Amino acid sequence: MNLSKIIVACSFISLSFNLLAQKKVIDHTAYPLWKRIGEVQLSPDGKFAAYTIRPMQGDGFLYVVNNETGKKDSIARGVDAQFAGKSNYLVFRIQAGYDTLRKVELAKIPKEKWPKDSLGIYFYEKDSLVKFPKLKEFKLATESDVLVFSTHTNEWPANYLSRKERKKERKYITEYGPWKSDGKLTTIWQPTTKKVCYKNITGFEIAKNGQGVVLLEQQKFKKDSVRIVVFEPGKPHWKSSRRYTEISGVSFSEKNLKITGLYSTDTSDYKRWNLWIWEQGKFTKLIDTAQLFENNRVLSSQYKPRFHAGDAAILFGSWNKFEKPAKDTLLESEKYKLDIWHWQDKRLQPQQLVELKRDLAQVNHYSYNLSTGEKTQLGRDTLSVQINPTSVEKYALASCDEMYQFETWQSPRPANYYRLELATGNLLSLRNKTYFETSLSPSGNYFTYWDEQKNAYYLTDLTTSVSNCITCGMKANFLADGNGTPELPSTLGIIGWTTDEKGLLLQAEKDIIVVDVSSKKAVSMLSQLQAQNDTNYRYTLTHLTRDSLYITPENCLLTQTHVKTRYSTVYQLSGDLFAPKGTVLDAAAMEFLSLKRAKNGTSLIYQKQSNDAYPDAYVINAGKSPLKIAATNPQQGLYNWSTVEQINWTSYKGIPLEGLIYKPENYDATKSYPLLVYYYELHSDDIHTHYAPRPTASVIHPTEYASAGYFVFIPDIRYQIGHPANGAYDCIMSGTDAVLKKYPTINEQKMGLQGQSWGGYQTAQLITMTTRYAAAMAGAPVGNMISAYGGIRWGSGMSRQFQYEHTQSRIGKTIWEAPDLYIENSPVFHLTTVKTPLLIMHNDQDGAVPWYQGIELYTGLRRLQKPVWLLNYNGDDHNLMKIPNRIDLSIRMRQFFDHYLLDKPAPIWLSEGIPALQKGKVTGY
Repeated sequence: MNLSKIIVACSFISLSFNLLAQKKVIDHTAYPLWKRIGEVQLSPDGKFAAYTIRPMQGDGFLYVVNNETGKKDSIARGVDAQFAGKSNYLVFRIQAGYDTLRKVELAKIPKEKWPKDSLGIYFYEKDSLVKFPKLKEFKLATESDVLVFSTHTNEWPANYLSRKERKKERKYITEYGPWKSDGKLTTIWQPTTKKVCYKNITGFEIAKNGQGVVLLEQQKFKKDSVRIVVFEPGKPHWKSSRRYTEISGVSFSEKNLKITGLYSTDTSDYKRWNLWIWEQGKFTKLIDTAQLFENNRVLSSQYKPRFHAGDAAILFGSWNKFEKPAKDTLLESEKYKLDIWHWQDKRLQPQQLVELKRDLAQVNHYSYNLSTGEKTQLGRDTLSVQINPTSVEKYALASCDEMYQFETWQSPRPANYYRLELATGNLLSLRNKTYFETSLSPSGNYFTYWDEQKNAYYLTDLTTSVSNCITCGMKANFLADGNGTPELPSTLGIIGWTTDEKGLLLQAEKDIIVVDVSSKKAVSMLSQLQAQNDTNYRYTLTHLTRDSLYITPENCLLTQTHVKTRYSTVYQLSGDLFAPKGTVLDAAAMEFLSLKRAKNGTSLIYQKQSNDAYPDAYVINAGKSPLKIAATNPQQGLYNWSTVEQINWTSYKGIPLEGLIYKPENYDATKSYPLLVYYYELHSDDIHTHYAPRPTASVIHPTEYASAGYFVFIPDIRYQIGHPANGAYDCIMSGTDAVLKKYPTINEQKMGLQGQSWGGYQTAQLITMTTRYAAAMAGAPVGNMISAYGGIRWGSGMSRQFQYEHTQSRIGKTIWEAPDLYIENSPVFHLTTVKTPLLIMHNDQDGAVPWYQGIELYTGLRRLQKPVWLLNYNGDDHNLMKIPNRIDLSIRMRQFFDHYLLDKPAPIWLSEGIPALQKGKVTGY
């Protein structure tokens, strides 16, 4: 190489380093710039795709892409898009502008006067957009091109009525006065026919095949009244002669047009309901409001009636009859309010209160046979039944866990399983006290379950009542990695049944097993796709057509992921599922997400992500390479990003471990860097997770901190029953050693810890066991396992005991059996050893960890005069739900670590605090 070339090369390298040095650092000012992709979908024929790209706050765009040419069109503020089932248009809502709505809200203008959304209809092959203003609601027939929408007005469109119709309407008003109604103008629209409009409509439903529309026409008299209007394209509409106070639960048959629902003529809040059917212009009451079912129950409006069994029957629900309460003669100030906690309650009072709405709406299922008029009870109060209304099968799987509810400290909770015969309501007991997933074949002839005592799957032929072990002797592992939890290990899952129930697919750790139902022989499904006994890959099967009862090579995709490199390959399968062949569709050192296929075509749409690649959308057409159709965040190149690598080491106790190291894109081996350690349980499989800049709900985002000059280390943690704190210490401390050995430029005096929830607990505990770290942040930590053991998870109302005895907290014994273990693993008992400044976030509406746990830590450290701060975001949850709170936490947590690990000046809130007198007035940033 001559001298001039060397000079040019050196100049280019120097320029590259300068460009890296000039890149921006990610902080809270970058959050509004980052957008997110959503609503990713294909047209039914797969020729077009649509998706939205929206900022954290503000207006976004709806994009429509021609998958053959790559041509892209955009519509500002388009959301909730749906492709028509049998036409070349896309329907969507066009939102009112963000800035406009913000201004009217600031001006305290009543909400009913705010600017309204519009309806957009985009003919993508013609690049033509039609808009309708003041949209209230729209519904699209998913298998047709019929669209129904209502507006916020109740006036006819200009020039819609003929002169004769206008004259007739004026005459009516003259004789009877204006029609009073809460209803709105509703339009039935098709691209090739004239739109049909109705006024005074309070609700509507549309059949998915577009054969019928039901509209509810309301007129206000002394009591409100509703009439049913049935519209069939190309026919005169039908209108009920009778008026009702309310119509509910309208649904359609699958084939020939039939309609069912509920109606009431009561004016009180305690309505009684009637079940009806409409067919060929005839309206028939099927079940009278006076009809009583078991235990004085009546028809329920909480369960939407629907056709099933090939439209030969109607499913409906019954519930407890509501009695009109006696007239209240007491003032509110004269009433007591009380919860009584009884020691024999099956569920604790808090859980009953959380689930009260569900309990009030609890229904028993019935089937009404349209040929015979017979009513068959399918479910009981305590029976959980999943019935597929589109299925014509004879049976459904039912379960009941009532007899096990009292033992709230148990996990997992078992259930008894039954086969429910839909024609008769008869129950066949399948298996009692079953802990994990089961499956009833679509025909109802086979039942499979996991025997937790024998650690194997069994298959029962229900025609002979013979059960056979179908995985005994297999080397495949069917159990999930419990990582030291003291409970029965859960199964990885039953995937489903092959066509004609010849095969049953089971998920294994590094395989997919297919069982020959006839011979009961189980083999690997992957004999054509991997070498024999190859244990380097994990596999997942994606079922693309969920409405299909059976899995076939055509309706699923196989994803293969290397267990060490995390390189993934997506296959389209062909042939026989007992030994299918695979065609590679895409492969990359990335994570594949949201794989979907066009409804009537072979095109696929999906997303894939990596640390430095946002999960943008891709399309594959038959025989072609993947086409990237979205570029959500092109500004990423302007910012100093992160790089990620895997690290392997052995813990002090000899456990082989994996972890992830994130470092700045502009890493310079001659500079010194601080280290932040974040953890939860196992994270090494998340190497391809993309951390786009956004305000945090609770945890650090490694890319943001790497951008600012930090190393971030995320170790896997392996636990030992009874000693979770020691397990965390073993993995985190040894992992820190490994990172320091690999990167000696890390400053050992500038290392920090951060974790949330279970990770927050580990943070609080770890700083009682070592003074190695210069700063720590614990989100929603348990400080005292003894007081937390008897506490309530207020989000669910459940006792926390199961968590310590069987799940994440991993003690494995009660506080009476092993109080020493609870003390050993509780930070509050060891706070005298703490020297690390601790920032705590614990919010007063935390539904998972009672916030007094954070208070115990705070008050203990404060009493011992250790540096500690507690952030309580008023009214917020375990993880922050409100964006302003998330932004604030992102700022304060960054300032906290920047001060202790980067030697930046302490903000006022950190050095002095903010007194209650100044709350909401100053930020203290």
